[in-house]
Amino acid sequence: MLWSLLLFIITISILVTIHEFGHFFVARLCGVRVECFSIGFGKKIWSHKFSSGTELVIAMIPLGGYVRMLDGRSKELATIDKSSAFDNKKLWQRAAIVFAGPIANFVLAAVIYWGIFLLGVTVYPVKIKETIPNTPASTINLPVDAELKKVNDIQIDSWNDVNLALMSVMGQHNVSLIYLVSTKNSTDEIRKTVDISHWRFDVEKESAITTFGFIPKALEIYPIVSKIVPESAAEKAGLQIGDKIISYNNKLYTNWDDFSAEIKKANKLTLKVERKNHDVELLLTPTIQKNGEGVAGLYPSSNAVVKQYGFFEGLGKGIEQTVLTTKLTVGSLYQLVTGVIGLKHLSGPITIAKSAGQTASYGFTPYLYFLAFISVSLGVINLVPLPMLDGGHLVLLLCEKIKGKALSNITQERLFRIGFLLLMVIMGIALFNDVLRL
Repeated sequence: MLWSLLLFIITISILVTIHEFGHFFVARLCGVRVECFSIGFGKKIWSHKFSSGTELVIAMIPLGGYVRMLDGRSKELATIDKSSAFDNKKLWQRAAIVFAGPIANFVLAAVIYWGIFLLGVTVYPVKIKETIPNTPASTINLPVDAELKKVNDIQIDSWNDVNLALMSVMGQHNVSLIYLVSTKNSTDEIRKTVDISHWRFDVEKESAITTFGFIPKALEIYPIVSKIVPESAAEKAGLQIGDKIISYNNKLYTNWDDFSAEIKKANKLTLKVERKNHDVELLLTPTIQKNGEGVAGLYPSSNAVVKQYGFFEGLGKGIEQTVLTTKLTVGSLYQLVTGVIGLKHLSGPITIAKSAGQTASYGFTPYLYFLAFISVSLGVINLVPLPMLDGGHLVLLLCEKIKGKALSNITQERLFRIGFLLLMVIMGIALFNDVLRL
């Protein structure tokens, strides 16, 4: 829980800081004086005032932040200060300042995805082992080993893509699938339309993939050593990259799971490996971990490959992934509003904290995916036309454009109170759902 809490604070701090920096940056471009840029709420822990007049503050409660701009609606201004006040700027400038926060979150997501693609992503064929009877997938007679390429024109590179794509179409009448079928002489691309008008599932308890009817084909693992950890038991035993495992303790190798289970027993293993067309016998003594399990420090080969993208290609992929994630997030929000997804699936800070801890435990790259996804979600939610959110401020500016003047301060205050009440209700539901999930 402490690990999850720490990562939650780090995640929120990063996302809110970037969001507020978007407001700050465009405000300064438009000549608005920013009085305070606060990371967190409550009592000041540290502050510094710049020559521009902006005070940078680190506050005690790291669960948000704000940018306070000079504004004539909150206090009397001297004549010399009026030109640098937010409320005296042109309407398009005020709209740009408000819009900049969510845009900053989308830019952050694109940069994170860009970094992931530059580092390299693991990909392998998304093949179907079989389909489950009486499911949408079973209605189109998908052949064994069919390789999914697109779901509703969403490019498929992993089963996670399949899951997100299927969740985005829940509630629609049909979905299109594009898949490859290989024969001895050719590979054919086939497009099929599947009726999903009666397809429903509980997103909390069920998988979109299995309820749709797909049983994924597992990653193909080969008994060929692809990597050896330095100073590990495998290196000390004399194993080399490229060695093919034939048997262990006079038992023929059948699959990696059984071999791995034998290593975990922490007993010595007599290995027979094929090396350059010759059989070699080795003695492997697993290293015993604190939990009593053995570890060898070797990795098998598989049909997965790490695909690295170039500088500009990675940038394009990062933008493409951000657009896709935004579409899926907007679609999920629409499903929530229309009742396709019930309010019981609304999540709050506790669930986010748990997810942050879980993804980080899987490694740095999964956490980056999570951070980018939450950044997009924050950007989308802030554009919801609800008073107190950036989207609500944009609606007020639109009303000002249509009327030719701003709504009265009393009207705006009432709208903000209504917006605050609605946000509290939504947060209350989300927290209630979080507690039920504990």
